[in-house]
Formats: sequence, structure tokens, C-alpha cells
Amino acid sequence: MKKILLSVLALAVALFAAEKVYLAPVGLTGMHDDYAVASSKLMKAYIEDDGRFILVVGTAEDGVKADNQVAVRQKATEKGCSKYIIAEFTRLGESVIMSFKLYSVDKEAPIWDDRLKARNPDDFDPIIQRVARNIGTKHKAVDDSDIYSVTEQETKTPKRKGVNAYIGMSVGGLMAVQPDVEVFAGLDFWLLYDAQVILFGIDWDMYGLGDDTPLDYMDFAISAYYPFGTRAITPFVGGGLAFSQTSYQSDIPREYRSTNFNYSFYDSDEEFEDESSGLTGFIGGGVMFNRSSRVMFVAQAKYMINFYKNDVYNYKKVDNGAVITAKDNAIQGFIFNVGIGYGF
Repeated sequence: MKKILLSVLALAVALFAAEKVYLAPVGLTGMHDDYAVASSKLMKAYIEDDGRFILVVGTAEDGVKADNQVAVRQKATEKGCSKYIIAEFTRLGESVIMSFKLYSVDKEAPIWDDRLKARNPDDFDPIIQRVARNIGTKHKAVDDSDIYSVTEQETKTPKRKGVNAYIGMSVGGLMAVQPDVEVFAGLDFWLLYDAQVILFGIDWDMYGLGDDTPLDYMDFAISAYYPFGTRAITPFVGGGLAFSQTSYQSDIPREYRSTNFNYSFYDSDEEFEDESSGLTGFIGGGVMFNRSSRVMFVAQAKYMINFYKNDVYNYKKVDNGAVITAKDNAIQGFIFNVGIGYGF
């Protein structure tokens, strides 16, 4: 019972908070009247879904037309609305120019207006979605970069919104914090699939490239990320799991070597290397730039940790030489990179 009362109360608060806005019958030029009815229903659905306005849809019985602003304002006042919308669609050849204006009943000039071009009636739905999101705000619907409410007009030239998979390469570094803090350069080759509400990735990473680096790290990883929105610039967070191989070299400058407590002399340093493999986990995030276009850029940072350990060798001087010791460490650290991907 309490849940029902809370739901009713929440609905009442939402309805009280939303402004009533009158939508005049859509003005059409060179188009069938059915488009006005369908467009009005779409506008009511999308605008009320956004939650800021309650739309009162005008009908033929109201006796007003979109080109008579005075009559529309008077009708909005009669219906108890603080604002009103005048929408006009004009067909020019194969295209339709869609104009939207939002007025306050106490002002003659529009407080928000926008104009968009539809290639055909199939574009009405994504355009009205954009208008519903932006009407009455500081933003224009024409500047809305949501990649899943794109019109056919926008995909004509260039076709920039139809990509959902990428192959690419990144360059960056692995800043190991265990056993020692040190940065190792590396490359990342990747395949990314964009499923709108989730991103799936396959990566092949190599870090520790170059001469005289104590760490060699390579992995094959799968990952999943959650994108925050569907715009051209999209941040994301997530993680994944990799099968990796790690090699760690310990350089020990010394004069003596201990082997079963028998000491022998050496003139040069000696390298002790331990190689292990297993699973690696990572979490992180990044930002996609130019998402869903043919060429996409990405910046990413993540924290990785091996679920297995490598022996890291050290030495301790004693009276008759030096004793070598080994301590196992789970290599871990931050991976950061920037990359470019080609969409297909």
C-alpha cells in the first residue's frame, strides 16, 4: 500500500512540476494532412517522456492555425498553458523544412526556435526526438549529436553515422607500481564492436618494448565497457580479463654468487629472469572521439593486476660474498594509451 501511495505521490509531484504547453495544429505546405496528426502525436509522446512539459495538442475544433500567432496565444491562455508551440512543415522538392518555435504567452518573440531539414517522412521521427530533448533549453536540436537519432539527410554526405565496429592501434605505456615504479612503452592492437548500450573489445597488448627493459608483458584480452550516452564524444567505463605472459629480469651487480653456500668470483653483473603466465584482470575507462564515424580516436586508462606471480631477485651481502634471494610479486600497474580506429 505504501508503494502505491508513493508512486501516486511521485506522479502527482511530476505532473505539478511540469509546465503545460499548447501545441497548435501543425501547419503543412505541400503535404497531406495525415502528417500533421502523426507529427502531433509524436511530439506529445517524446516531449512528455522528457518530463519537462505537459503537451496540450490542438485540434481542428480549436479553430486556430499555425500562421495566426495571436489566435494561437489566446487559445493557449484559454487552456491554462504558460507556453505554446508553433510547428510548420514545408515541402521543397523531395525535402521537408521543419520549423519549430516555442513562445511564452506573455511574449511575442519566440523564446526558442529551430529549423531542420528532413530528406523524407522517415526523418520526422528522429527530428522530433531531437526537438523534444532540446526545446526550451539553451541547446538547438540541429546541434544534437546523438548518433542514434540521425536523419537520412545527415547520412547523405558524408555517411558518418553508420559505423558500429572498429579495428585500430594505440600507443602508450604501462606504469608498473609493483615491484618498482617504472614506465614501459608499448603497443595495443584492438577490435571494438559498438552495440549502442555496450562496447565489446578484443585486444592484443605488448609492453616493455625496447632494449634493456626489465619487464616484458604481452596479453590477449576481452573486455566490455558501458558508454555514457550516444553522442559523438562518449566517455565509457568497464573492464575485462586477459591471458597474459610476463617476463621480469633482475639485474644484480655483485662480486660473489652463492650456490649451496659455495662462493665463487664473478667479474660482471648477472641477469636473473623469471617468466610466468596466467590470467590478468583490469578495470578502467576512457573517451571515444568521433564515435560512429569512419575514423575514430580513443584515449584510455586502466589498472591491471596479474593473478599470478613472478620471482623478483635481489641480493644481500654477507661476509663471504652475497646471498641471492627471490620474492614473488604480482605485477600490477596503470596502462594508458591513445589510439586511432578505422570503422567498418
